[in-house]
Amino acid sequence: MKVLLHFLTRGGLVLLFFLVPVATLTDSHTINIPPASQAMPFPEDRFMGREDASVTVIDYSSLTCPHCADFHTQILPRFKSNYIDTGKVKFIYRDFSVDPVATAAAMLARCVPQEMYFRFIEVLFSHQKTWSRASKPRQSLVNLARLGGMTETEVNQCLSEATLLADLNAMKNEAISMHGIKATPSFVIGGRTYVGVTSYDVLASLVEAELQKK
Repeated sequence: MKVLLHFLTRGGLVLLFFLVPVATLTDSHTINIPPASQAMPFPEDRFMGREDASVTVIDYSSLTCPHCADFHTQILPRFKSNYIDTGKVKFIYRDFSVDPVATAAAMLARCVPQEMYFRFIEVLFSHQKTWSRASKPRQSLVNLARLGGMTETEVNQCLSEATLLADLNAMKNEAISMHGIKATPSFVIGGRTYVGVTSYDVLASLVEAELQKK
């Protein structure tokens, strides 16, 4: 695990391969995720910025969604500098996985130390095309996770956590029932849902409108 932290801190590409199967690992494109109860408690939010910031932005994304990757690599860095780091916005990231591979990646992100969570998310989005399209997910996981200091046992333990899976399902169900989320990326700003914010200017204008209300 110490080696894992080392790679995360340095932005090592090795980590992006910790993404693959859940529960039953196979060498095909099929990833079998065990069913989970929808009555599990909502998972703890992971966020950037001040907890008491004037405006809260909730980002619902899937780690295999190309448009989500575009947002996180092209828009979020500038938005973070101007709004999150300055204390104006509390930015909450919530998984809305659209396929089993995204679910596996989300579970693995939750298994890294909390202080490295957003660095891990950044790595996954930055190199999404590499890991999300792996032809043999099990083999990629076994071979490359070792390079990051994780054993196959540690990876399998994370991906077989029924409670963690249920938590992520609860997050998705809440997004649908409370915010009407149907696609990714979607954002909740000032209590209103916006689908597919595709530019920095649009996102900034929505936040500025909320800031003016304060």
